[in-house]
Amino acid sequence: MRVASCAAMSTASAAAAMSSFTVAFLCVVGLPCGKHPFHATRRGGLPAQRCNMGGGRPVILYTDGRRLSETGMAMRILQIISSSRTSGAERHMVVLSEHLLKRDHEVTAICPPGGWISRQLAEAKVPMLEWPMHGYRAPATVLRLRQYIQQNGVQIVHTHLTRAAYMGYVAGMLTGVPVISTMHTLNRDWAYRFLPPRNHWFVAVSQDLMRAMTRRGVRPERVRVVYNGSSMRAPDGDPRTIVAEVRADLNVPLDAPVLGVFGRVDEFKGQHILVQAGGEIAQAFPDVHFLFVGHAAPAQQRRLRDLAARDGLEDRLRFAGVRDDVARLMTATDVVVLTSETEACSMAIIEAMMVGRPVVATRAGGNPELVADGETGLLVERTPADVARALRILLSNPERRAAMGEAGRKRALERFTAERMAEEMEQFYEDILSRRSS
Repeated sequence: MRVASCAAMSTASAAAAMSSFTVAFLCVVGLPCGKHPFHATRRGGLPAQRCNMGGGRPVILYTDGRRLSETGMAMRILQIISSSRTSGAERHMVVLSEHLLKRDHEVTAICPPGGWISRQLAEAKVPMLEWPMHGYRAPATVLRLRQYIQQNGVQIVHTHLTRAAYMGYVAGMLTGVPVISTMHTLNRDWAYRFLPPRNHWFVAVSQDLMRAMTRRGVRPERVRVVYNGSSMRAPDGDPRTIVAEVRADLNVPLDAPVLGVFGRVDEFKGQHILVQAGGEIAQAFPDVHFLFVGHAAPAQQRRLRDLAARDGLEDRLRFAGVRDDVARLMTATDVVVLTSETEACSMAIIEAMMVGRPVVATRAGGNPELVADGETGLLVERTPADVARALRILLSNPERRAAMGEAGRKRALERFTAERMAEEMEQFYEDILSRRSS
């Protein structure tokens, strides 16, 4: 067993602590430990010890080779996000925080005031602080972050999106606490490459994204791939009843083919490509309908309706807006479609597989890592003709759709659960803390 000492702890007290506890939190800044009393905590019925170090930084020492999670110790984790809208990054952060709590870690989330994410964090019972992330008040938030980290013994700062990454980095630099930034996209997150690596690590949500990061200068040893995970499951109840209820609510015929698109309507998401494919699809399936679930600005809705009008399909588009019953809505579709220009790790694909729906998706970004082409769905080129071809194949074969949906459900439960994501993230946290203490 390796025994560690601290300038701020007497040899006798260190020996007593090490004999009683597997993992010790030691102050490495030379402050007298008499000013930083120890507090007993528990996880899974096992005693643990945490040093309330004030301005110090926590360091974990492994005394018998076990992982932190195997000792029963909880970590203090701060999750920070700089957006409050309804997109994949925000949903990822909520699900991750919720499931780290379920693994008995102490998690606090910081997000901008109000908005969708605040409501979701509250519903998930994640402790939350609503602090301004934009405008003239942002610098004060960085100072509040430093104070919060110091006063609460935070061990890991985990940020999401670019602004949060920079704010977290500065706070981590001031406190010595390691900072992890999850890369959800490269649209703006290319700026992460300029974060100094000494105290900063990264999570890429797909292998494709990790390769892109390393091409742009991020050192591969600072990156861990952790795929998004979902806690969504098929809704309870008779699927036929759910389909009938949802379609009646949306004014869609019960026997009409329904193509579902989940996520905000945006140019780079490529919903217009599906609508442009509508004419060719309608030649074989005249009653086809298109369901869009997610934020869609009035201008975007008009644009898609104008495109659909060229083929006489403007009355087949349904815009459901932001909904909390996504699993029910997915169940009411025949195929879930994703025509994005780029995707890192699509939550819509994972959720579609979770509820047993086949997917047609572009060969973009991390999509090929999620969709097993020909098994759980079909991968296509980003053209209306190729999208229409794939959808006509699936709409004409209900048995194949059902088989793909079931294969997708099994694949998602094996690889893309929220529990698996939280476990892999926990291991990354532990590896970082272990590396810093060695």
